Amino acid sequence: MDRVSLLWRLRRRARRGALCMAFFCVSMALLYALCAENSVPVTDAIFGVRARTRAQPRAHSAIKVLRGGAKPMYIDPQKLPGVIPGDPNRPIPVLSSPNHTHEDLTSKWRSRDRDSTGFFTRLLPRPFTRALETLFGGRRRGELSGKGGDAEFFGPHGILGEVWDDEMSSSMLGNRLKKVVQNYQATNKYGVKISGPGGVPSRPKLSAQALLCQFKDKVELMTLTPDLQPFASLPWASQLPPKPLTSDLGPYKTCAVVSSAGSLRNSGLGKEIDSHDAVMRFNAAPTGSYEKDVGSKTTIRLINSQVMASDDHRFLSSSLYSSGILVAWDPAPFSADLSQWYNRTDYPIFTQYQRYRRLHPLQPFYILHPRFLWQVWQRIQDNMAEPIQKNPPSSGLLGTVLMMSLCEVVHIYEFLPSRRKTELCHYYQRFYDAACTLGAYHPLLYEKNLVKRMNQGPDRDIYVHGRVKLPGLSMINCTQASGGGPEH
Repeated sequence: MDRVSLLWRLRRRARRGALCMAFFCVSMALLYALCAENSVPVTDAIFGVRARTRAQPRAHSAIKVLRGGAKPMYIDPQKLPGVIPGDPNRPIPVLSSPNHTHEDLTSKWRSRDRDSTGFFTRLLPRPFTRALETLFGGRRRGELSGKGGDAEFFGPHGILGEVWDDEMSSSMLGNRLKKVVQNYQATNKYGVKISGPGGVPSRPKLSAQALLCQFKDKVELMTLTPDLQPFASLPWASQLPPKPLTSDLGPYKTCAVVSSAGSLRNSGLGKEIDSHDAVMRFNAAPTGSYEKDVGSKTTIRLINSQVMASDDHRFLSSSLYSSGILVAWDPAPFSADLSQWYNRTDYPIFTQYQRYRRLHPLQPFYILHPRFLWQVWQRIQDNMAEPIQKNPPSSGLLGTVLMMSLCEVVHIYEFLPSRRKTELCHYYQRFYDAACTLGAYHPLLYEKNLVKRMNQGPDRDIYVHGRVKLPGLSMINCTQASGGGPEH
């Protein structure tokens, strides 16, 4: 082979390589552009959503051990976000893609894949077919609508417009998430007795003022004190605060309620959040490394009993819980008194409370009276046109009402999703589930409807900043709203 022929072949291969590299770069640029337009992670488009889902923890293996030598405690998988109640030995995690541990769902999705596979997708390399399926098949984003993804919900021409629509109902959800909500509506673990005018489709919608007056008149923020039975007769009663929370805290002028939503990422709201007189955060939400988006100030941290009991959260040893004011809650049966609840808590809140108080005797630490939880739940149900889940409200709504009892003005961040909407559950974790926005165990969808109706700020604040403005209960004048008539 002469030198000219060899050189010609090398040049031809170089040109082919350059063309292939150019084609690859253009393809990746288009893929990134499509992903950005459709709010789909690039890794999902290339490797498929299922690859991410397989790497997520399985709900049915959640067994936690209490720190301090207590016996193993089983975490009820039916209470985990996005889990369909049913067989406790084989719960169905409802994530952003089908679950491979359940055969019928797997076969259903495989049949859909076979039906949707076209001639051109058979010719294309697998990464490109994954990208096409993820971006255009509605596989991940169809969780919200069951059809074409959240683009049909949000945006100027979507069902919800640019902001949350307060007429949102379970009928608008995709099939899988709709099944979750319906199953939770059917279960009644806490013996909830439906009363009041709620759940009727023809019920007129109350004005924002009338709704706020309902919270002022019918919801009382209560915390446990040593004089309440059965605690008064218990040796550790002195560890409880001598006065209720409302006597020790506030009043504050302006307050921030900071959700843990993934849409807080890249929000740049940290400075605004820290400018408030008091800031509430939830459960295990950190501020370190996220100060630019969520701020650094924490005045009150509301935690549920599951976080307190979970060894993963290191409640007794983590510095996350050793500053500020702690407020804990655990749901009691709907009609139970404190004695019945004390012997039937969802998680060992009182055992953990005593252990924590021995380690941190000077830190303010309150426990919400369970009656407060169900009073808030009743306000939700009374103002919805369909039955809601018979489970307690989310920490987000409980914290909002708590701060409304302590502050003159409350700003809530990313409880209603902004233009940064995402299926990322928490800004500090890599876990995706539409149930974190729309609700599964908690009646989140209906809570957001209620908050949207009470909002005193412009819709643009919700869309741009994810910010809702509510007045403090002490600032509401209910003399003119006693009739509670419908909106006009």
